[in-house]
Amino acid sequence: MQVRFWGVRGSTPTPQKENMRYGGNTSCVEVRTASDEILILDGGTGIRLLGQKLDEEFKGRPIHGHIFLSHFHLDHIQGIPFFRPLYDSRNHFTFYYAERNEPVVDAVAGIMATPYFPVDMSNLPSARTHVSLAEGRIALATAQVDIRPLNHPQGSFGFRITSDSKTLAYCTDVELGTAWSDTNVKMLAQNADLLIVDSQFKPEELPAHKGWGHSSWQQAVEIGTESHARQIALFHFNPNHDDTVVEATLEKAKKLHPNVIAAWEGLEVTI
Repeated sequence: MQVRFWGVRGSTPTPQKENMRYGGNTSCVEVRTASDEILILDGGTGIRLLGQKLDEEFKGRPIHGHIFLSHFHLDHIQGIPFFRPLYDSRNHFTFYYAERNEPVVDAVAGIMATPYFPVDMSNLPSARTHVSLAEGRIALATAQVDIRPLNHPQGSFGFRITSDSKTLAYCTDVELGTAWSDTNVKMLAQNADLLIVDSQFKPEELPAHKGWGHSSWQQAVEIGTESHARQIALFHFNPNHDDTVVEATLEKAKKLHPNVIAAWEGLEVTI
């Protein structure tokens, strides 16, 4: 399984020189399975760069991909209108996200509706399928995706992707410390080869951000350790934390777990 990070920041893009080491784009992770299926986790601004790379790789051949959205907060969907493969009739993408009160397709299409964007999503030439997510399991050819709800304002989902006996857990946008949600995180992360986990705050910042739906890097490492994850990737960095803060955080985290990394834009991990 190949994992590539296209966006690692949380809340809002941070295109500034102080963030060039880890990158300023918001959440987007590409996963390639043993059979080369394309799974995309979240559609933050990083998905624009992924789209460019896919166009270059496929050179006009049809692209078939699966886009899993953990939730609809802007930093996880704002790159979708700029994902170039959606503008090619040869391509097909399946979107997976939680059911809402309105029809499921409207949740994403709304960001491209008047007056927010000049091109309506219904006019995109690519073929698109929409699947409503719920707690459980989805089979995608050689991949298996387990889905569990997480503690986050207005809801969020975590994912566990298993392919060819390798496992990736993706648990961003979760406020750790609530029993039912922590249980779900541990289930998704149990013995995972790689755990990508919300690490937005410093421990001392948590009291002022209770209810915001995010965790500290220390909580992230602790739950990864309890889950026996082999590698932990700190993710969804606070937009107010520049690269020097992320570096300092990583040094502290390494003292608590033997295999912790801070995810950065362009990082490729082979599982």
